[in-house]
Amino acid sequence: MKKNQSEKMQVRDNKKNIVGKNVLEKLEKNGAEKSAAVKNAPADNQTVKHLKRVLADTFVLYMKTYVVHWNYTGANFFSVHKLTEVQYAELAEAIDEIAERIRAIGTEAPISLSDVLKTADLKEMSDDSDPREALKELAAGHALLSKRAKEAADATDEADDDFSNDMMVARIGAHDKASWMLKSLVQ
Repeated sequence: MKKNQSEKMQVRDNKKNIVGKNVLEKLEKNGAEKSAAVKNAPADNQTVKHLKRVLADTFVLYMKTYVVHWNYTGANFFSVHKLTEVQYAELAEAIDEIAERIRAIGTEAPISLSDVLKTADLKEMSDDSDPREALKELAAGHALLSKRAKEAADATDEADDDFSNDMMVARIGAHDKASWMLKSLVQ
């Protein structure tokens, strides 16, 4: 039976505080404990599969956001330029956090761009994208990533991987907000 959201958040906070304190104490005593903690972290295949999928799509969306940042022209140039700058910086941070989580649970992060592109559902930006269509494409990419993050959150919840679950829930909110902002520019 699923716990209600506030109970789950309280349990997670308690676990994080206890686990975090214990891990820090161990790391302070002996640096070798870190590699043992990584080796013993939970590695559920569905969790890893979903995290790698979110990572791949985030990476593709990051590059698409840069393409729009560099190449957008039109009446809203300055607004789009600034918005995409904020968004690609946020995506870069998410890429690093998700990849580090994949490593922390004992699996390799993607090694090559071809691996990323094979795993991703999002496709690269076409060369002939109209500026307004490019913004719509970014908004749709964020909407897809919100959906993928929700799927990953469900999988990580089933696997009792609270840290990955919290990360994916945060990604849902970030992608929903980014999609809304982009859609607002093209209405």
